[in-house]
Amino acid sequence: MKKIITICIWFLLVGSAAVYAQDMKELSVDQLYEKARTAAFDDGDYVTARKYAYEALSRSPNYHGIRIFVARLYSWESNYEKAEDELSYVLEKDPQNRRALMTLLDTQKWSAEMDAALKTANRALKYYPGDTEFMLAKASVLYGMKNYGEAEQTYKAILAEDSGNRKAREGLEDSQLQQRKYRAKISYRHDRFRTIFDPWHFTEFGLTRQTPIGSITGRVEYARRFGNDGVQFNIDAYPSIAPGFYAYVSGGYSQSPVHPDYRFGFSLYKSLPAAFELEAGIRYLDFGTSQTDIYTISLTKYRGSYLFTARTYLVPSSGGTSRSLNLVARRYFGTAETYISLNGGYGTAPTEIEFSDDIAALDSWSISIDGQYALSDIWFIGGNVGFDSSEYPNFTRERFSAKVNISYRF
Repeated sequence: MKKIITICIWFLLVGSAAVYAQDMKELSVDQLYEKARTAAFDDGDYVTARKYAYEALSRSPNYHGIRIFVARLYSWESNYEKAEDELSYVLEKDPQNRRALMTLLDTQKWSAEMDAALKTANRALKYYPGDTEFMLAKASVLYGMKNYGEAEQTYKAILAEDSGNRKAREGLEDSQLQQRKYRAKISYRHDRFRTIFDPWHFTEFGLTRQTPIGSITGRVEYARRFGNDGVQFNIDAYPSIAPGFYAYVSGGYSQSPVHPDYRFGFSLYKSLPAAFELEAGIRYLDFGTSQTDIYTISLTKYRGSYLFTARTYLVPSSGGTSRSLNLVARRYFGTAETYISLNGGYGTAPTEIEFSDDIAALDSWSISIDGQYALSDIWFIGGNVGFDSSEYPNFTRERFSAKVNISYRF
């Protein structure tokens, strides 16, 4: 019985194939092309679409529209090599074929062959000088290559002939924005205590420069604590090591009694699958009479417009290793420049350790909210408000903190 069923299934398959082949033979080239488009666009069946398309090409190999259609299907499946093979055939026969040139441009951009895409764009513009579509494609390639200056000039050339072109206008603004390599930021923080201490004041100025390998920031902080004034000089950098892998390197120096004499920081960040990011690092503080090593590990999860981070600080000492945990939940609004965050921490140092008295705390907790708002493409305003409570051997310190900052990109 099983053998009979197998034979019946085999005859059905052979019969179906024969009917399918007969159906294809009865169709004209244009009908086969229409069948291929229906299979691809209505059914999402690219395999069947190519079967119809290749049957049509076997009868009419120089029907370039069908071959370009096949190349598009391969590109959408990320099979860029086969797509380029099909397009090369078309362009050998018809070097000025507009659709083939645009499809090749798209394929090369999608496969990150930006140098090849630029050559194709220039080649297309030799045949179609001043063509808006090809000029937009060229500008997009230049932008993708981070050649923002040439992208800007290309967008300007488009707008000189078509001042209302929305894509060119938006591309020009983005290109100009990317060329703003500097960002200046000034902030003021005020800490007020429920008892014992007078208020603390902090003012900081920073200048950030974007470089091909990452950002570098110089910062000068003035602080007034316990009736003493002090200035600290800092430098922070985020160099890129490889795609999805970068570092944080930081250093600071001060001769004041307010700040540590020296501070250093180093972390490595690695992107993980499922939009996770792992960080592991060390901080070192030298207070002249004592030195402290602080180890930190964090795990960040990106989910749509949200970011979630869990971080721990580990501080080894002769009395054992103190631990703390800090949690952050952030919501972005439109861009990375506008957001709001809720922060909470618990342990011996629930926030980043800045001063020697942070390490002396026995038990602490903190909660704060911070955010930033983009006033324009170049002006940004932000701030932070929070409360923390820290237990020391002889007292409990309760602090309200508020900070405001404004930054300018140029």
